[in-house]
Amino acid sequence: MANLSAFRSLGAERWLPVLFAVWLLLSVITPEAVYRTFFHALIYPLTLFLLIRRDSGLVWRDPFVRLFLVFCGYMAITTWLVGTGPVEDDAQAVRWGAESALGILAFSLWMRAMVGQGVFWGRWFLLLAFTGAFVGLLTSLPQAFSGVRIEGLGVLGQAIQGASIVTIFLAIGLFLTFFDRRASGTLDLLLGAVSVVAVCLFVTLSQSRAPLISLALYLLFVAVAAFCHYRRTAAIYVFLLVSASVTGLIHWFIGLDVLLNHLLARGASYRFEIWTAYLTYLPESLFLGNGAGMDFRLTEAANLYLKPMGLDIAHTHNIWLGAFVETGLVGFAMQAGLTLLPVIATFRSRMPVFKKLHLLVIVGLFFLLTFTDEYTLLISLHPVWFIGWVPLVFVWTWSRQETFEPFIADINEDNGDGG
Repeated sequence: MANLSAFRSLGAERWLPVLFAVWLLLSVITPEAVYRTFFHALIYPLTLFLLIRRDSGLVWRDPFVRLFLVFCGYMAITTWLVGTGPVEDDAQAVRWGAESALGILAFSLWMRAMVGQGVFWGRWFLLLAFTGAFVGLLTSLPQAFSGVRIEGLGVLGQAIQGASIVTIFLAIGLFLTFFDRRASGTLDLLLGAVSVVAVCLFVTLSQSRAPLISLALYLLFVAVAAFCHYRRTAAIYVFLLVSASVTGLIHWFIGLDVLLNHLLARGASYRFEIWTAYLTYLPESLFLGNGAGMDFRLTEAANLYLKPMGLDIAHTHNIWLGAFVETGLVGFAMQAGLTLLPVIATFRSRMPVFKKLHLLVIVGLFFLLTFTDEYTLLISLHPVWFIGWVPLVFVWTWSRQETFEPFIADINEDNGDGG
């Protein structure tokens, strides 16, 4: 009864991060229908309630949110002005714009609530990374031993996207757990170590090269930063132990030589042909693009360049080229603005240098992980929400956390915490 009373006493603002925590867990262990339904049925309505009930001026004045909303509206309008796709595809693009707009508002409110609970969310993101990777490994053991690319459950159900998502979760978890406070306990160190091992195994056995390279570069940064910041040999021992464990397990699962052959055998996976096609056959309008409702398979790039080569490609496999093709130079500039805003906010923040570098590296992960995959940030609930939205909104919010102190105090007052 006491626990039930505690839950009932939670204000609406505190229910949103609770729902997000549950949703993130469902996303890595349940089918798409479950976590999508959860978000639409619970998080969307609560977001609308918070925006209507509270003084949400701080949200609407947020430069990142404003630019994102303008981008959504621009995409929803211009899709009707260009392109020759079916009307229902243009209508779908409008729906995606509306869902993205409300979704980014939900993400923004959630991240604001995260600011005062960094330790909890750091551990939670590490647990999500470990759970998603570990469950993916367990359910893909036959494929792992036979050398086939493995996949996870839920939003991790596609090799490249799944490897990218657990990499983002791991990066945010490590930042919040070890780089946002002066000391971490033994259990935190253990959770971090097993999470790194599980994610490294999952990403490596997914045989997704962009996530694998991104993860390797990120962990190299973490190792150097940990050694320079803590200045203790424990960092070296942990790094060597984790590296040895990952190498040994990979060799046991598939063999290092076999893995290398598989990675090299796929070549560039037609990425250069795809990019050449869309850079050779430019969109209908350089400024407005082809419209978000235009199926990539109906473009001149697909019909005149890719199809004669026997390639049936669904999208550009590059989020920047995708923005240009769908929304033109104007949309490309807006997307660039959404990336630059967190970078600028990080430089302007009052955080120590090593924290700033870590946040900039997380933005770098977004850039690397979407350079050879994905094609848009504006879409109905999709893995890019985890690969793109989570790191960008997180870095933007965390680097401007002093701006949200009145918001947090207001929440505490409304929930009887005495400010």
